Amino acid sequence: MIPNHARSKIRDNPLALALLGQASRNSMATMGVQAAAAIGVTLASLPSERPFYWAWLAVTLTVLAARIVADRLLAAAIAGRALANRLDLLAAMFSSGLIISAALWAFLACARIPIDSQSTRYVIIVVLSALAGGATGVLSPLKLTGRIYIALILLPASLTLIAGQLSETVLGVLGVVFCLVMLAGHRNNHALLVDSIQLRDQNRDLVEALARRSHDLNSLNQDLEARVALRTRQLQQATERAQAANEAKSRFLATVSHEMRTPLNAILGVGQILTRSALGRKQREQVLEMKGAARRLRMMIDDVLDLCQLDDGELRLKPRPFPLAALAQSLDHLHRPAAEARGLRLTMQLEAAPAETRLGDVDRLRQVVSVLIDNALKFTHQGGVDCRISGAGGKLRIEVSDTGDGVAPDKMAVIFERFSQIDDSTKRSAGGIGVGLTLCQGLVTAMGGEMTAASQPGRGSTFTLVIPCPVSTPAPQRASVPQAEGEEDAPTLLVVDDNAMNREIIAALVEPFGIACGFAADGREAVEAWRRQPWDAIFMDVHMPVMDGVEATRAIRQEEDRLGRPRVPIVAVTASLMQQETASYQAAGMDDVLPKPIEVSALAEMLARCVGGGEDTATKADA
Repeated sequence: MIPNHARSKIRDNPLALALLGQASRNSMATMGVQAAAAIGVTLASLPSERPFYWAWLAVTLTVLAARIVADRLLAAAIAGRALANRLDLLAAMFSSGLIISAALWAFLACARIPIDSQSTRYVIIVVLSALAGGATGVLSPLKLTGRIYIALILLPASLTLIAGQLSETVLGVLGVVFCLVMLAGHRNNHALLVDSIQLRDQNRDLVEALARRSHDLNSLNQDLEARVALRTRQLQQATERAQAANEAKSRFLATVSHEMRTPLNAILGVGQILTRSALGRKQREQVLEMKGAARRLRMMIDDVLDLCQLDDGELRLKPRPFPLAALAQSLDHLHRPAAEARGLRLTMQLEAAPAETRLGDVDRLRQVVSVLIDNALKFTHQGGVDCRISGAGGKLRIEVSDTGDGVAPDKMAVIFERFSQIDDSTKRSAGGIGVGLTLCQGLVTAMGGEMTAASQPGRGSTFTLVIPCPVSTPAPQRASVPQAEGEEDAPTLLVVDDNAMNREIIAALVEPFGIACGFAADGREAVEAWRRQPWDAIFMDVHMPVMDGVEATRAIRQEEDRLGRPRVPIVAVTASLMQQETASYQAAGMDDVLPKPIEVSALAEMLARCVGGGEDTATKADA
């Protein structure tokens, strides 16, 4: 029994008490996520920015420590064990702690977004978006406090972006829209939670009434069925509203991912060009570090975008014949520098015939295996990583084994869950946002395969993929374009992009392949250039003024049919990669898609398919 002197407004309101109890139960997870996010943002900042971030992190962790104490006291007061007569005061302290934490994030956004490096700003934006997205669920018991929290997390950062450069204004406006969507989602989740609690209480009251009024059983049953049906419809409607909010969140993240890809194309492209220059050792190390950071950010963006497509059911596979030896070679080329930098062994064992060709989505397969090798290298400190590729009949089996830390038994059940980390402590050294294995499992399932994991703590882990990849005949190769000594005999490529920097980057990247480039700044110029002379291939941007790339492609295809001219390969070079977008490119007559930011390896493969060159092209890419 709670003494009379311990009564309070909250305790006298069962709904308010239930909501407060739910909020208290959610709080430890919320504070853990905030601590991890704060540490992640601090570690992601550049060394020159660190002093401010260390001070901010200290204040943030101090506030979180105080909130933990307040939360434990609140839990005891709710249970009536201690401080029961201070329940209202402890509830106010609990809400104040949440608002103070949100205010610290708002201060960080306002203080650092205008002056920090681009990569740090994007990390802050992604973290704030994730915190706000999580708050729609875990803070749904707190109607007013939850809304204040979400607004403080998103609005200051969005307004800071709007007040900044024109290129960041779009992100700021999208941030405001995202804030409104998250507030609507929080409102819907709160209403759903209140309905659930009220329905639970009402059902309990109905059962008690049935026990007291057994002589009126039939009438009470009819009333109960009507009430349950009504509540079920209400819960279904609330669930649909919550799903709509989640879909809006996915669309927003996809848009943000697209906007991030465009500047990354310039960063990564210039970095790849600089590596060919005569640089000093220190300069080369800095360029390689820049390229590595850009690639890591691109991979995180790709993961988020792929997750959105998986959630929306829009991810489509693109199977084509591929040689197993080429897959093994590309994986070795991609991960050997990281293995050597860590002093680890990396072995690629191809147990099938080297010349064997399989049919499957090699890009998605390479993406999955790359995540597994990357994770293995992260958590291996001695020994190495072994990748074995084998298969019989229509199945392809790939095993990635390491001699690293292994995975604890209690973690094995959650490693494939979204945003989970094998090491989620505040001292973890491995990066990532916790979606890699979730994405791998989704991609493997989409390919009709299965992925399993086995691990022994302290002895390493083994991840095994078994994917349907039937034996196939090699894909037909375009004949190599003969190249004489003169420039006029070189393969020709028309580069169409309204951004001069993008045109220069593509021209510089294709220069080692002996390809002569022509340029057009919009779709209309591209059509005119195609009319003036034949081209071996056209690299076409999509979003351009005057005439966009889709319209220009459609015009070229129509004239080819009308004039009987040979079909020229047209490749969409774009950062817009959602399923419905790539489908529109194909419908317009484009032959393939080269994603931005452009990687030299992907560019080499595309050139080999478009203008020929085969192994020679791949060799130049490796060089």
